[in-house]
Amino acid sequence: MKCKKFFTLSLESIDDSYEFVQKLLLKYNCSKSDIVRAQLFVEETIVHWQKGAQENENFEISLSKRFKTITLSLNYWGNQSDPLTLPEEVDDPEFNLIGQNILIGLSSVTYSYENGCNNVSYTLKAKSANPALTTAIALVAGIFCGLAFQYFSPTIGLWLAGTILKPLIGTFFGFINALVVPVLFLSTIGSIFNMDNMAQMKRIFRSLLSWSLGIILVSSAIALLTAWIFFVGEGSTTSGGGSSDLWNQIGAMVFGIIPNNIIQPFLDGNTLQIMFLAIVSGIVRLTLKGRFPFTTKIITEGNLIFTTILDAVCAMMPLIIFINILNMMIAGNGGALLGSLGLIAMMIVPLLALVVIMLLSVALIEKMNPVTYFKAAGSFLLIALSTGSSSATFASHTLIASVKQGVRDYVVSFSIPVGALFNKQFAIPIWLLISLFVANIYGTSFTIAEIVPVVILCMILSVAVPPSPGIGPFLFTIIFNLLNIPLDGLALAVTIAIFMNYPATAGHVMVTNIGMLHTEHMLSAKEIKVL
Repeated sequence: MKCKKFFTLSLESIDDSYEFVQKLLLKYNCSKSDIVRAQLFVEETIVHWQKGAQENENFEISLSKRFKTITLSLNYWGNQSDPLTLPEEVDDPEFNLIGQNILIGLSSVTYSYENGCNNVSYTLKAKSANPALTTAIALVAGIFCGLAFQYFSPTIGLWLAGTILKPLIGTFFGFINALVVPVLFLSTIGSIFNMDNMAQMKRIFRSLLSWSLGIILVSSAIALLTAWIFFVGEGSTTSGGGSSDLWNQIGAMVFGIIPNNIIQPFLDGNTLQIMFLAIVSGIVRLTLKGRFPFTTKIITEGNLIFTTILDAVCAMMPLIIFINILNMMIAGNGGALLGSLGLIAMMIVPLLALVVIMLLSVALIEKMNPVTYFKAAGSFLLIALSTGSSSATFASHTLIASVKQGVRDYVVSFSIPVGALFNKQFAIPIWLLISLFVANIYGTSFTIAEIVPVVILCMILSVAVPPSPGIGPFLFTIIFNLLNIPLDGLALAVTIAIFMNYPATAGHVMVTNIGMLHTEHMLSAKEIKVL
């Protein structure tokens, strides 16, 4: 389905385009925050194009839907004008380029120029059912059906599990495994594209990046400590050769990242080597500074294609969870579900530790006690906790940061969309501990030397992987392959991760918010020094 309409390319058309976009997106039950972002995308594109346009020129707004992906496009026939490319020199860029940085910060925007037509497209998702609700229904249904087979007809249940259920699960997760390589490679390069744009706001980005990397390191250290306490058996803190073996393995992993040729990593599915190639490719692309725009189009379009496939596959996740839980119950492995309750309680501990550390930074740097902080930030943190969506907090987070917390507008407008893309630090201990828990179910244990590379991989994934609702199976496929955990355990891992996504999302929003506070503090301190 596709809808389109022409407008005069002028600032006076912004209100009419707002109304048109709102009506279109409401038909697809898009959330209010998504509509606001789409309207922001339209506004900033119009503002950019009208600067070089002739009088009475027109542009087109069109909307198309494929599966659950909605694409909002703006087309302008004229000289090439890319709103995603910031000028190299401009007076006071922190203020004069605010609008363009907002547009870039949306992260789902692509630009192309063909046959005299400038096209800017923004992709968003149609509203779907709450994943926690559908997962809970699938979980409960799988347990009850499994108990029914065990009680009434265990023989038929075993036949069903061996003949139908297990092959279905294997086929599904095998297909997800096949998507890992292209999605990982393209999404990593896509992240570097955004890093290139954000680097234009050097002082702000440097502060936000330092804060984000610091929390990533703290989160990884807490995850490793928790894994050592709960999942590393006695006498296995090192791997065979003593303490030096740990560093030998880490060294082998670091130098092993560099592949002997560019084809073999894709054939072997070596995720670390693939990420190395993606990072190198992204850096080379930055040095070329847009000399080959068709490569950008190939990457963005390829990323969209594989992301759409991944969304379509993961839309079936509740059904697969039902099948997998039913298979576990029939096979008599229902005890693993009860064990997951203890795992959830265990994971809350490192998440609370991260919250305490961030509140300490607020107390030391901002001289603000936790009660005062939560009085200001509590509303949007509760939204994140209850919805599991950082996008749902966009409007309230922006308002509170600007009005109640006193963060300057251009810092807020830049930080919130960027934070939604890159701040996933709370997911590191969740990914690691769930993976080790599933490995224990299959009778596999690990040494610290074997866990450290997995922590490093989780650190990289927390930055490189896009914040897609269906990304859970993809992430665990990568980690399970590295640890040689059977892919049959993916459904249980994803089920637990979906419920943990709610506190993790609140933590990610909190990381973004406190990072803005510290950035504002840094900017204010520099201004005082100048005076």
